Amino acid sequence: YQQAQSLIDRPDGAGGDGDVEIQAGAVKRLARLARLFRKRRIDAGALTLASPEVKFVLDSESLNPTDVQAYTLYEANALVEEFMLLANVTVAKKILRHYPTLSILRRHPAPNRSMFDGLISKARTRGVSLCIDDSKKLADSLDAAGRAMSDDPYLDKLLRVLSTRCMSPAQYFCSGEYSAKDWHHYGLAAPVYTHFTSPIRRYADVCVHRLLASAIGVQPLPVFLSSKSHLH
Repeated sequence: YQQAQSLIDRPDGAGGDGDVEIQAGAVKRLARLARLFRKRRIDAGALTLASPEVKFVLDSESLNPTDVQAYTLYEANALVEEFMLLANVTVAKKILRHYPTLSILRRHPAPNRSMFDGLISKARTRGVSLCIDDSKKLADSLDAAGRAMSDDPYLDKLLRVLSTRCMSPAQYFCSGEYSAKDWHHYGLAAPVYTHFTSPIRRYADVCVHRLLASAIGVQPLPVFLSSKSHLH
């Protein structure tokens, strides 16, 4: 990520290695697209919630942890995230066209108001009003709170972390088990979504890869998987 960020930050026409110039130009174009994708998602109501990550510093010889630090995020991280989200949405639409009742998708139900009651009440004591009628209104109210608390960025981050804790858990499901109106992903403001980009650490992604391979004619699914009665 640091290397990619250095390419994003590289001044245009910096000269030097021609290959580096070509790489920097390509990465900068991706960064511009990622900014457009992100704005489009935010405008649609996607949430920006804080989920702090940490990293461990290891001793070079013993490999024992010697320190823990906040993980630094760069624009390059956001670039990769946007294209991963785009890939997941695009694959979800593709497998749905071919397997409208068998696709493995990811839904995120809207939160129950009772889950937010405590946070809404506490936030009100600091002059912050939260609206959770839909993801766009929640995102707007969190942004407004952030502007009102601009002198205390930690409080803004805390409010977003606590909002994350109040969310309903996201769920994997088979497209044939729910009607299309219930496929919506609240946090991403996406009508259809799946997990495709991490098959090395999620089995759901492996299943989605198999569905996509079949959908694009690379490898057919076993015949018995087309029978819902057999699967049940």
